[in-house]
Amino acid sequence: MTRKLLMVACVLVGITAFLLRSRAAAPALSKDALDETFDSGISRLVIAWDQDDARPHAARRAALFDFMYETYQSSAWVPQSLFDTNAVTQAVVGDMDTIVGREVGLVRWRDNPRVPAFGMAPNVTTKDPSVAPKTLRWTVNCLVCHTAEIDGVAYFGAGSKTFDELWLGTALKRLTSEPWLSRLRSNPDDFAFAKEANRILNSHHHDKIDSLTRARSTAFAASHVEMFMRSHEGRMPDVAEVGRGDVKTPPLWHTVAKMPVGRWYSDGSFHGPFPLMASSMELEKDRSFETLSTAVVPVIKDEFTSVIQHLRAPRYPYAIDVVLAEKGRALFNSREMGCASCHGTYDGRGGVDWPGRHVDVGTDRGRLDVVTPQFVDAFEHSPLAAEGALKKSRGYAATPLTGVWANFPYLHNGSVPTLYDLLGPATARPKVFEVMAARTLDRERVGQPLGRAPKDADDRNWFNTARPSCGNGGHDFWSAIKTDANRRALIEYLKTL
Repeated sequence: MTRKLLMVACVLVGITAFLLRSRAAAPALSKDALDETFDSGISRLVIAWDQDDARPHAARRAALFDFMYETYQSSAWVPQSLFDTNAVTQAVVGDMDTIVGREVGLVRWRDNPRVPAFGMAPNVTTKDPSVAPKTLRWTVNCLVCHTAEIDGVAYFGAGSKTFDELWLGTALKRLTSEPWLSRLRSNPDDFAFAKEANRILNSHHHDKIDSLTRARSTAFAASHVEMFMRSHEGRMPDVAEVGRGDVKTPPLWHTVAKMPVGRWYSDGSFHGPFPLMASSMELEKDRSFETLSTAVVPVIKDEFTSVIQHLRAPRYPYAIDVVLAEKGRALFNSREMGCASCHGTYDGRGGVDWPGRHVDVGTDRGRLDVVTPQFVDAFEHSPLAAEGALKKSRGYAATPLTGVWANFPYLHNGSVPTLYDLLGPATARPKVFEVMAARTLDRERVGQPLGRAPKDADDRNWFNTARPSCGNGGHDFWSAIKTDANRRALIEYLKTL
Protein backbone atom coordinates (compact mmCIF):
# COMPACT_ATOMS: atom_id res chain seq x y z
CA MET A 1 0.00 0.00 0.00
CA THR A 2 1.05 3.62 -0.30
CA ARG A 3 0.70 6.82 1.58
CA LYS A 4 -1.93 9.47 1.99
CA LEU A 5 -0.87 11.64 -0.92
CA LEU A 6 -1.55 8.92 -3.44
CA MET A 7 -4.51 7.45 -1.62
CA VAL A 8 -6.33 10.75 -1.94
CA ALA A 9 -4.86 11.97 -5.19
CA CYS A 10 -4.80 9.02 -7.53
CA VAL A 11 -8.34 9.81 -8.62
CA LEU A 12 -6.85 12.72 -10.55
CA VAL A 13 -5.37 10.23 -12.97
CA GLY A 14 -8.48 8.09 -13.09
CA ILE A 15 -11.00 10.72 -14.00
CA THR A 16 -8.55 12.41 -16.35
CA ALA A 17 -8.33 9.12 -18.21
CA PHE A 18 -12.08 8.88 -18.55
CA LEU A 19 -12.36 12.47 -19.72
CA LEU A 20 -9.72 11.93 -22.35
CA ARG A 21 -11.78 9.09 -23.74
CA SER A 22 -15.20 9.52 -25.28
CA ARG A 23 -17.48 9.99 -22.29
CA ALA A 24 -20.55 9.30 -24.38
CA ALA A 25 -19.20 5.93 -25.46
CA ALA A 26 -17.93 4.82 -22.05
CA PRO A 27 -20.35 2.45 -20.27
CA ALA A 28 -21.54 3.31 -16.78
CA LEU A 29 -19.38 1.83 -14.06
CA SER A 30 -20.93 -0.91 -11.99
CA LYS A 31 -19.65 -4.12 -10.46
CA ASP A 32 -21.29 -6.09 -13.25
CA ALA A 33 -19.68 -3.89 -15.90
CA LEU A 34 -16.25 -4.32 -14.32
CA ASP A 35 -16.79 -8.08 -14.10
CA GLU A 36 -17.68 -8.34 -17.80
CA THR A 37 -14.23 -7.18 -18.88
CA PHE A 38 -12.20 -8.69 -16.03
CA ASP A 39 -10.92 -11.80 -17.83
CA SER A 40 -9.84 -9.91 -20.93
CA GLY A 41 -8.37 -7.21 -18.72
CA ILE A 42 -5.96 -9.62 -17.02
CA SER A 43 -5.24 -11.79 -20.07
CA ARG A 44 -1.72 -10.39 -20.41
CA LEU A 45 -1.08 -9.67 -16.74
CA VAL A 46 1.53 -12.05 -15.33
CA ILE A 47 0.13 -13.72 -12.22
CA ALA A 48 1.93 -16.74 -10.80
CA TRP A 49 -0.53 -18.75 -8.73
CA ASP A 50 0.17 -21.66 -6.42
CA GLN A 51 -0.27 -24.80 -8.51
CA ASP A 52 -1.39 -26.72 -5.42
CA ASP A 53 -4.32 -24.40 -4.73
CA ALA A 54 -7.26 -26.84 -4.96
CA ARG A 55 -10.02 -24.24 -5.13
CA PRO A 56 -12.19 -24.13 -8.25
CA HIS A 57 -11.22 -21.57 -10.87
CA ALA A 58 -14.37 -19.57 -10.17
CA ALA A 59 -13.45 -19.18 -6.50
CA ARG A 60 -9.93 -17.99 -7.30
CA ARG A 61 -11.24 -15.61 -9.91
CA ALA A 62 -13.78 -14.11 -7.51
CA ALA A 63 -11.11 -13.60 -4.85
CA LEU A 64 -8.79 -11.98 -7.35
CA PHE A 65 -11.54 -9.68 -8.66
CA ASP A 66 -12.40 -8.50 -5.16
CA PHE A 67 -8.74 -7.92 -4.34
CA MET A 68 -8.02 -5.92 -7.48
CA TYR A 69 -11.04 -3.67 -6.98
CA GLU A 70 -10.98 -3.45 -3.17
CA THR A 71 -11.79 0.00 -1.74
CA TYR A 72 -11.91 -0.79 2.01
CA GLN A 73 -15.18 1.18 2.08
CA SER A 74 -13.30 4.43 1.64
CA SER A 75 -13.45 7.16 -0.93
CA ALA A 76 -10.92 9.85 -1.73
CA TRP A 77 -11.75 11.74 -4.85
CA VAL A 78 -11.84 14.84 -7.03
CA PRO A 79 -15.28 16.03 -8.23
CA GLN A 80 -16.19 15.37 -11.85
CA SER A 81 -17.21 18.99 -12.28
CA LEU A 82 -13.59 20.12 -11.94
CA PHE A 83 -12.88 18.16 -15.09
CA ASP A 84 -16.03 19.32 -16.83
CA THR A 85 -14.89 22.93 -16.39
CA ASN A 86 -11.44 22.12 -17.80
CA ALA A 87 -9.73 23.03 -14.54
CA VAL A 88 -7.44 20.02 -14.82
CA THR A 89 -6.08 20.99 -18.21
CA GLN A 90 -5.18 24.39 -16.76
CA ALA A 91 -3.86 23.29 -13.35
CA VAL A 92 -2.06 20.10 -14.39
CA VAL A 93 -0.52 19.91 -17.84
CA GLY A 94 -0.19 16.64 -19.72
CA ASP A 95 -2.08 13.97 -21.61
CA MET A 96 -3.00 10.60 -20.05
CA ASP A 97 0.20 8.82 -21.05
CA THR A 98 2.32 11.64 -19.65
CA ILE A 99 0.41 11.98 -16.38
CA VAL A 100 -0.18 8.31 -15.65
CA GLY A 101 2.96 6.80 -17.08
CA ARG A 102 5.71 9.35 -16.71
CA GLU A 103 4.77 11.86 -14.03
CA VAL A 104 2.96 9.57 -11.60
CA GLY A 105 4.68 6.38 -12.72
CA LEU A 106 1.72 4.04 -12.33
CA VAL A 107 1.42 0.83 -14.33
CA ARG A 108 -1.14 1.39 -17.07
CA TRP A 109 -3.93 -1.20 -17.16
CA ARG A 110 -3.91 -1.20 -20.94
CA ASP A 111 -6.38 -4.06 -21.41
CA ASN A 112 -9.00 -2.56 -19.09
CA PRO A 113 -11.46 -0.27 -20.89
CA ARG A 114 -12.78 1.22 -17.64
CA VAL A 115 -9.84 1.62 -15.23
CA PRO A 116 -6.63 3.24 -16.46
CA ALA A 117 -4.05 1.97 -13.94
CA PHE A 118 -3.50 -0.98 -11.62
CA GLY A 119 -4.38 -0.21 -8.01
CA MET A 120 -7.16 2.25 -8.79
CA ALA A 121 -10.62 1.20 -7.63
CA PRO A 122 -13.97 2.95 -8.09
CA ASN A 123 -16.54 3.00 -5.32
CA VAL A 124 -19.31 1.66 -7.51
CA THR A 125 -22.75 2.59 -6.21
CA THR A 126 -24.94 0.57 -8.52
CA LYS A 127 -25.05 -2.95 -9.95
CA ASP A 128 -27.30 -1.85 -12.81
CA PRO A 129 -25.03 -1.10 -15.79
CA SER A 130 -27.75 1.08 -17.32
CA VAL A 131 -27.77 3.45 -14.35
CA ALA A 132 -24.76 5.69 -13.80
CA PRO A 133 -23.69 6.31 -10.20
CA LYS A 134 -24.79 9.70 -8.91
CA THR A 135 -21.26 10.44 -7.76
CA LEU A 136 -18.29 8.33 -8.78
CA ARG A 137 -15.47 8.34 -6.26
CA TRP A 138 -12.09 6.70 -6.55
CA THR A 139 -9.58 5.31 -4.11
CA VAL A 140 -6.44 3.21 -4.39
CA ASN A 141 -5.41 -0.14 -2.98
CA CYS A 142 -2.40 -2.41 -2.55
CA LEU A 143 -1.73 -2.89 -6.26
CA VAL A 144 -0.61 0.70 -6.75
CA CYS A 145 2.59 -0.29 -4.96
CA HIS A 146 2.52 -4.01 -5.76
CA THR A 147 2.41 -4.02 -9.57
CA ALA A 148 5.41 -3.32 -11.79
CA GLU A 149 6.07 -3.06 -15.51
CA ILE A 150 9.18 -4.75 -16.89
CA ASP A 151 9.94 -4.71 -20.62
CA GLY A 152 6.34 -3.69 -21.36
CA VAL A 153 4.81 -6.51 -19.29
CA ALA A 154 2.81 -5.95 -16.07
CA TYR A 155 3.71 -8.26 -13.17
CA PHE A 156 1.11 -8.76 -10.45
CA GLY A 157 2.56 -8.54 -6.94
CA ALA A 158 5.90 -7.01 -7.92
CA GLY A 159 7.06 -3.96 -6.00
CA SER A 160 6.51 -0.64 -7.76
CA LYS A 161 9.61 0.73 -9.49
CA THR A 162 8.56 4.16 -10.79
CA PHE A 163 5.58 5.50 -8.85
CA ASP A 164 5.86 9.09 -7.51
CA GLU A 165 3.15 9.92 -4.97
CA LEU A 166 4.71 13.29 -4.14
CA TRP A 167 4.20 14.63 -7.66
CA LEU A 168 0.60 13.50 -7.68
CA GLY A 169 -0.14 14.85 -4.21
CA THR A 170 1.26 18.24 -5.17
CA ALA A 171 -0.91 18.27 -8.28
CA LEU A 172 -4.03 17.47 -6.26
CA LYS A 173 -3.31 20.17 -3.70
CA ARG A 174 -3.13 22.66 -6.55
CA LEU A 175 -6.31 21.37 -8.13
CA THR A 176 -8.36 21.54 -4.91
CA SER A 177 -7.12 25.02 -3.99
CA GLU A 178 -8.10 28.38 -5.40
CA PRO A 179 -8.90 29.43 -8.04
CA TRP A 180 -10.09 25.96 -9.07
CA LEU A 181 -12.05 25.25 -5.89
CA SER A 182 -14.32 28.25 -6.42
CA ARG A 183 -15.60 26.75 -9.64
CA LEU A 184 -17.52 24.21 -7.52
CA ARG A 185 -19.52 26.61 -5.39
CA SER A 186 -22.63 26.03 -7.49
CA ASN A 187 -22.45 22.34 -6.55
CA PRO A 188 -22.37 22.13 -2.71
CA ASP A 189 -21.59 18.39 -2.63
CA ASP A 190 -18.66 18.66 -5.02
CA PHE A 191 -17.35 21.74 -3.26
CA ALA A 192 -17.45 19.96 0.10
CA PHE A 193 -15.66 16.87 -1.21
CA ALA A 194 -12.89 18.87 -2.89
CA LYS A 195 -12.41 21.05 0.17
CA GLU A 196 -12.20 17.96 2.38
CA ALA A 197 -9.61 16.36 0.11
CA ASN A 198 -7.48 19.48 0.38
CA ARG A 199 -7.85 19.51 4.18
CA ILE A 200 -6.70 15.90 4.46
CA LEU A 201 -3.71 16.48 2.21
CA ASN A 202 -2.51 19.39 4.30
CA SER A 203 -3.51 18.36 7.83
CA HIS A 204 -1.92 14.90 7.57
CA HIS A 205 1.33 16.04 6.00
CA HIS A 206 4.54 15.50 7.95
CA ASP A 207 8.04 16.43 6.83
CA LYS A 208 9.35 12.87 7.22
CA ILE A 209 6.77 11.19 4.98
CA ASP A 210 7.85 12.63 1.65
CA SER A 211 10.26 10.16 0.08
CA LEU A 212 13.54 11.66 -1.09
CA THR A 213 13.43 9.57 -4.28
CA ARG A 214 10.44 8.55 -6.37
CA ALA A 215 9.45 4.87 -6.14
CA ARG A 216 10.62 4.65 -2.54
CA SER A 217 8.15 4.17 0.32
CA THR A 218 8.00 5.92 3.68
CA ALA A 219 5.07 3.83 4.86
CA PHE A 220 6.53 2.99 8.26
CA ALA A 221 7.21 6.63 9.09
CA ALA A 222 3.68 7.48 7.97
CA SER A 223 2.28 4.73 10.20
CA HIS A 224 4.09 6.26 13.18
CA VAL A 225 2.61 9.69 12.40
CA GLU A 226 -0.96 8.44 11.97
CA MET A 227 -0.98 6.22 15.06
CA PHE A 228 0.48 9.02 17.15
CA MET A 229 -2.18 11.47 15.93
CA ARG A 230 -5.07 9.18 16.92
CA SER A 231 -3.88 8.91 20.51
CA HIS A 232 -2.81 12.58 20.86
CA GLU A 233 -5.98 14.43 19.81
CA GLY A 234 -4.80 15.01 16.27
CA ARG A 235 -1.40 16.42 17.18
CA MET A 236 1.53 15.27 15.06
CA PRO A 237 4.78 14.01 16.55
CA ASP A 238 7.76 16.33 16.37
CA VAL A 239 9.85 15.98 13.21
CA ALA A 240 12.82 14.76 15.23
CA GLU A 241 10.76 11.91 16.70
CA VAL A 242 9.94 10.35 13.30
CA GLY A 243 12.59 8.32 11.50
CA ARG A 244 13.73 8.69 7.91
CA GLY A 245 13.82 5.32 6.21
CA ASP A 246 12.99 5.31 2.50
CA VAL A 247 12.64 1.74 1.20
CA LYS A 248 11.60 -0.04 -1.94
CA THR A 249 8.32 -1.99 -1.98
CA PRO A 250 8.83 -5.76 -1.59
CA PRO A 251 6.97 -8.28 -3.78
CA LEU A 252 3.80 -9.91 -2.47
CA TRP A 253 5.04 -13.34 -3.51
CA HIS A 254 7.53 -13.35 -0.62
CA THR A 255 4.57 -13.70 1.76
CA VAL A 256 4.38 -17.48 1.57
CA ALA A 257 8.04 -17.84 2.58
CA LYS A 258 7.64 -15.48 5.55
CA MET A 259 4.47 -17.07 6.92
CA PRO A 260 6.17 -19.72 9.10
CA VAL A 261 8.41 -17.07 10.68
CA GLY A 262 5.68 -14.46 11.17
CA ARG A 263 8.00 -11.46 10.87
CA TRP A 264 7.15 -8.87 8.26
CA TYR A 265 8.56 -5.96 6.27
CA SER A 266 12.19 -5.28 5.44
CA ASP A 267 13.36 -5.37 9.06
CA GLY A 268 10.94 -7.95 10.44
CA SER A 269 9.95 -5.54 13.22
CA PHE A 270 6.24 -6.44 13.04
CA HIS A 271 5.56 -9.88 14.51
CA GLY A 272 2.24 -11.60 13.90
CA PRO A 273 0.33 -14.01 11.67
CA PHE A 274 -0.62 -11.27 9.18
CA PRO A 275 1.38 -8.26 7.89
CA LEU A 276 -1.16 -5.82 9.25
CA MET A 277 0.96 -2.70 9.51
CA ALA A 278 -0.13 -2.11 5.91
CA SER A 279 -3.66 -1.49 7.14
CA SER A 280 -2.52 1.68 8.93
CA MET A 281 -2.23 3.35 5.53
CA GLU A 282 -6.01 3.71 5.59
CA LEU A 283 -5.61 6.08 8.54
CA GLU A 284 -4.07 8.58 6.16
CA LYS A 285 -7.49 9.05 4.62
CA ASP A 286 -8.48 10.61 7.95
CA ARG A 287 -10.17 7.44 9.13
CA SER A 288 -10.61 6.39 12.73
CA PHE A 289 -9.17 3.53 14.75
CA GLU A 290 -12.69 2.10 14.91
CA THR A 291 -12.94 2.03 11.12
CA LEU A 292 -9.51 0.45 10.93
CA SER A 293 -10.65 -2.36 13.22
CA THR A 294 -14.06 -2.98 11.68
CA ALA A 295 -13.73 -2.19 7.97
CA VAL A 296 -10.06 -2.62 7.06
CA VAL A 297 -8.27 -5.25 9.16
CA PRO A 298 -10.88 -8.01 8.58
CA VAL A 299 -10.72 -7.44 4.83
CA ILE A 300 -6.92 -7.56 4.73
CA LYS A 301 -6.96 -10.81 6.69
CA ASP A 302 -9.38 -12.26 4.16
CA GLU A 303 -7.22 -11.06 1.25
CA PHE A 304 -4.20 -12.64 2.88
CA THR A 305 -5.84 -16.07 3.01
CA SER A 306 -7.73 -15.88 -0.29
CA VAL A 307 -5.11 -14.26 -2.55
CA ILE A 308 -1.78 -13.13 -1.13
CA GLN A 309 -0.59 -16.38 0.41
CA HIS A 310 -1.29 -18.18 -2.88
CA LEU A 311 0.96 -15.93 -4.99
CA ARG A 312 4.22 -17.30 -6.34
CA ALA A 313 7.15 -15.66 -8.12
CA PRO A 314 7.01 -15.19 -11.91
CA ARG A 315 9.52 -17.19 -13.90
CA TYR A 316 12.40 -15.47 -15.64
CA PRO A 317 10.99 -14.76 -19.12
CA TYR A 318 14.18 -15.18 -21.17
CA ALA A 319 16.68 -17.92 -21.97
CA ILE A 320 18.88 -19.32 -19.18
CA ASP A 321 22.25 -21.01 -19.58
CA VAL A 322 21.43 -24.20 -17.66
CA VAL A 323 25.05 -25.38 -17.46
CA LEU A 324 26.23 -22.10 -16.00
CA ALA A 325 23.19 -21.99 -13.69
CA GLU A 326 24.10 -25.40 -12.30
CA LYS A 327 27.56 -24.12 -11.45
CA GLY A 328 25.94 -21.19 -9.74
CA ARG A 329 23.61 -23.48 -7.78
CA ALA A 330 26.58 -25.39 -6.40
CA LEU A 331 28.30 -22.16 -5.39
CA PHE A 332 25.13 -20.76 -3.80
CA ASN A 333 24.66 -23.85 -1.62
CA SER A 334 28.32 -24.26 -0.73
CA ARG A 335 29.62 -23.61 2.77
CA GLU A 336 32.29 -21.33 1.35
CA MET A 337 29.75 -18.93 -0.12
CA GLY A 338 27.18 -19.30 2.64
CA CYS A 339 24.31 -17.85 0.58
CA ALA A 340 21.81 -20.58 1.45
CA SER A 341 22.41 -20.30 5.20
CA CYS A 342 20.80 -16.84 5.18
CA HIS A 343 18.61 -16.78 2.07
CA GLY A 344 17.28 -20.35 2.20
CA THR A 345 17.27 -23.44 0.02
CA TYR A 346 15.20 -23.67 -3.17
CA ASP A 347 13.38 -26.66 -4.62
CA GLY A 348 13.57 -25.63 -8.29
CA ARG A 349 9.77 -25.34 -8.52
CA GLY A 350 9.39 -21.88 -6.98
CA GLY A 351 9.45 -23.02 -3.36
CA VAL A 352 11.91 -22.05 -0.64
CA ASP A 353 12.74 -23.18 2.86
CA TRP A 354 13.48 -19.74 4.32
CA PRO A 355 15.33 -19.55 7.66
CA GLY A 356 13.93 -16.11 8.48
CA ARG A 357 17.23 -14.59 9.53
CA HIS A 358 17.37 -10.84 10.25
CA VAL A 359 21.01 -9.81 10.49
CA ASP A 360 23.20 -6.74 10.23
CA VAL A 361 25.44 -7.02 7.16
CA GLY A 362 26.50 -3.39 7.16
CA THR A 363 23.71 -1.93 5.05
CA ASP A 364 22.18 1.52 5.63
CA ARG A 365 20.53 1.67 9.07
CA GLY A 366 17.98 4.38 8.22
CA ARG A 367 14.99 2.06 8.02
CA LEU A 368 16.01 0.08 11.12
CA ASP A 369 16.11 3.27 13.15
CA VAL A 370 12.58 4.28 12.16
CA VAL A 371 11.29 1.96 14.90
CA THR A 372 11.88 4.20 17.92
CA PRO A 373 10.45 3.93 21.46
CA GLN A 374 7.99 6.68 20.49
CA PHE A 375 6.83 4.62 17.49
CA VAL A 376 6.41 1.49 19.60
CA ASP A 377 4.38 3.49 22.14
CA ALA A 378 2.11 4.86 19.39
CA PHE A 379 1.65 1.34 18.03
CA GLU A 380 0.75 -0.06 21.45
CA HIS A 381 -2.01 2.52 21.75
CA SER A 382 -3.51 1.40 18.44
CA PRO A 383 -5.86 -1.50 17.59
CA LEU A 384 -3.00 -3.25 15.78
CA ALA A 385 -1.41 -4.06 19.15
CA ALA A 386 -4.07 -6.76 19.48
CA GLU A 387 -2.90 -8.29 16.19
CA GLY A 388 0.86 -8.49 16.79
CA ALA A 389 3.91 -6.81 18.27
CA LEU A 390 6.29 -4.11 17.05
CA LYS A 391 9.90 -4.65 18.11
CA LYS A 392 13.06 -2.92 16.94
CA SER A 393 15.15 -5.31 14.85
CA ARG A 394 18.92 -5.76 14.91
CA GLY A 395 19.10 -6.16 11.14
CA TYR A 396 17.24 -6.51 7.87
CA ALA A 397 15.70 -9.70 6.55
CA ALA A 398 17.98 -11.87 4.44
CA THR A 399 15.13 -11.72 1.98
CA PRO A 400 13.74 -14.75 0.12
CA LEU A 401 15.16 -14.80 -3.40
CA THR A 402 12.17 -16.21 -5.27
CA GLY A 403 11.64 -13.98 -8.29
CA VAL A 404 14.81 -12.05 -7.43
CA TRP A 405 15.33 -11.24 -11.11
CA ALA A 406 12.21 -9.03 -10.95
CA ASN A 407 12.90 -7.57 -7.50
CA PHE A 408 15.41 -4.94 -8.60
CA PRO A 409 16.85 -2.53 -7.59
CA TYR A 410 18.44 -4.39 -4.69
CA LEU A 411 18.90 -4.09 -0.92
CA HIS A 412 16.04 -2.91 1.29
CA ASN A 413 16.24 0.67 0.03
CA GLY A 414 16.72 -0.15 -3.65
CA SER A 415 20.19 1.39 -3.65
CA VAL A 416 21.92 -1.13 -5.95
CA PRO A 417 20.65 -1.31 -9.56
CA THR A 418 21.72 -4.85 -10.58
CA LEU A 419 22.70 -8.24 -9.22
CA TYR A 420 26.05 -7.78 -10.94
CA ASP A 421 26.71 -4.71 -8.80
CA LEU A 422 25.34 -6.33 -5.64
CA LEU A 423 27.61 -9.37 -5.97
CA GLY A 424 30.70 -7.34 -6.79
CA PRO A 425 32.83 -5.12 -4.55
CA ALA A 426 30.64 -2.66 -2.63
CA THR A 427 33.04 0.18 -3.45
CA ALA A 428 32.37 -0.31 -7.18
CA ARG A 429 28.59 0.11 -6.96
CA PRO A 430 27.02 3.04 -8.86
CA LYS A 431 26.36 6.11 -6.73
CA VAL A 432 23.59 7.56 -8.91
CA PHE A 433 21.13 5.94 -11.31
CA GLU A 434 17.87 6.84 -13.03
CA VAL A 435 14.69 5.51 -11.40
CA MET A 436 12.54 5.51 -14.54
CA ALA A 437 15.05 3.21 -16.25
CA ALA A 438 13.73 0.43 -14.00
CA ARG A 439 10.98 -0.33 -16.52
CA THR A 440 13.62 -2.12 -18.61
CA LEU A 441 15.53 -5.26 -17.61
CA ASP A 442 19.27 -5.42 -18.13
CA ARG A 443 19.47 -9.14 -18.93
CA GLU A 444 23.24 -9.38 -18.65
CA ARG A 445 23.63 -7.76 -15.26
CA VAL A 446 20.04 -8.56 -14.16
CA GLY A 447 18.45 -5.40 -12.89
CA GLN A 448 17.85 -1.97 -14.26
CA PRO A 449 19.95 0.10 -16.64
CA LEU A 450 21.70 3.11 -15.11
CA GLY A 451 20.07 5.63 -17.45
CA ARG A 452 21.47 8.88 -18.79
CA ALA A 453 23.91 11.04 -16.88
CA PRO A 454 21.97 13.24 -14.39
CA LYS A 455 21.88 17.00 -14.75
CA ASP A 456 20.82 17.62 -11.17
CA ALA A 457 21.93 15.37 -8.32
CA ASP A 458 18.89 16.47 -6.27
CA ASP A 459 16.36 15.36 -8.91
CA ARG A 460 13.92 12.85 -7.34
CA ASN A 461 13.91 10.91 -10.62
CA TRP A 462 17.45 9.82 -9.78
CA PHE A 463 18.50 7.61 -6.91
CA ASN A 464 21.44 9.26 -5.17
CA THR A 465 23.23 7.22 -2.51
CA ALA A 466 24.37 10.42 -0.77
CA ARG A 467 20.85 11.12 0.51
CA PRO A 468 19.81 10.18 4.05
CA SER A 469 18.87 6.45 4.40
CA CYS A 470 19.97 5.83 0.79
CA GLY A 471 23.42 4.35 1.34
CA ASN A 472 24.46 1.39 -0.83
CA GLY A 473 27.18 -0.12 1.37
CA GLY A 474 27.19 -3.47 3.12
CA HIS A 475 26.31 -6.98 1.96
CA ASP A 476 29.81 -7.18 0.46
CA PHE A 477 30.73 -10.81 -0.19
CA TRP A 478 33.23 -10.24 -2.98
CA SER A 479 35.96 -11.77 -0.81
CA ALA A 480 34.05 -15.07 -0.99
CA ILE A 481 32.87 -14.75 -4.62
CA LYS A 482 36.39 -13.74 -5.74
CA THR A 483 36.03 -13.94 -9.55
CA ASP A 484 33.79 -12.56 -12.24
CA ALA A 485 33.21 -16.14 -13.45
CA ASN A 486 31.73 -17.06 -10.07
CA ARG A 487 29.64 -13.91 -10.07
CA ARG A 488 28.25 -14.71 -13.53
CA ALA A 489 27.42 -18.28 -12.46
CA LEU A 490 25.58 -17.07 -9.36
CA ILE A 491 23.58 -14.58 -11.40
CA GLU A 492 22.57 -17.30 -13.86
CA TYR A 493 21.38 -19.51 -11.01
CA LEU A 494 19.44 -16.67 -9.39
CA LYS A 495 17.48 -16.28 -12.64
CA THR A 496 16.01 -19.74 -12.00
CA LEU A 497 14.55 -18.97 -8.56
